[in-house]
Amino acid sequence: MAAADRPNIVLTGFMGTGKSAVGRRLATLTGRDFVDTDAEIVAKHGSIQNIFDKDGEEHFRDLERRVISDIAPRRNLVIATGGGTMLDSDNVLALMGNEIFTLTADPDEIVRRVADDGIETRPLLADADDPAAAIAALLEERAESYEKFTTIDTSGKSIDEVIDALRDAGATVASEDEVIAEAVSARSSGELAITAIIAVAVAVLIVLIVLVMTF
Repeated sequence: MAAADRPNIVLTGFMGTGKSAVGRRLATLTGRDFVDTDAEIVAKHGSIQNIFDKDGEEHFRDLERRVISDIAPRRNLVIATGGGTMLDSDNVLALMGNEIFTLTADPDEIVRRVADDGIETRPLLADADDPAAAIAALLEERAESYEKFTTIDTSGKSIDEVIDALRDAGATVASEDEVIAEAVSARSSGELAITAIIAVAVAVLIVLIVLVMTF
C-alpha cells in the first residue's frame, strides 16, 4: 500500500488520555499529517471555552461535525478528536473505514493531567465544584460509546509505549520509510517475476525454432 493511500488513524477518548500528544508523535513516526479537531475549531472560531460561553455546547458540536465532515474524505492522517466527538453518530459514520482507537486512563490520572493543563480550559469541568467527581460521572456516561472501539489504556505509559500498544492492537504504525521500502520490495519482486516469465518464453521459443529446423 502506498503511503498516501493508508487509512487514517483516529484517536478518540476522554480528555487527558493523551490523544494529542500520542497523535503528534504517531504522525511524525509514520509520515502522516496530524489533525487535532479541537485545534481546528480554535483556529477558526476562537477558544472552546468562549464558544461554550457565548453560543453553548450544541453550537460547538455543530462546528465539530463540520470539521469531521471536512477531514473524513482525506487519507494518511492521524486524527485526534475531542472527547465528545465520537459520541455523535454522524461523526462515527463519517469516520468509519478508518482505524479508530479509544485512549483511556485511570480517573485519578486524568484528574492530574487535566489539572496540569488547567481545569479552567475545560468547559465541562470549569464550573465543577468537584472536578474528580465530574470526570467520573462523564466517564460512566460515555463508557458505552468509547468501548465501541479498540481501547488502549495510557495510564503510566510513555508516548512510545502507547504507540507500541496501538501497533499490537492492529494500527498501521509502520514508519514512512518502512512503507516505502515495502513498496520498493514489491516492485522489485514484480520486476523479477516479469523477467523470469520473459526468460521462459524465450527458452520455449528457441526450443520451437530448433524443432522446426530439425523437421
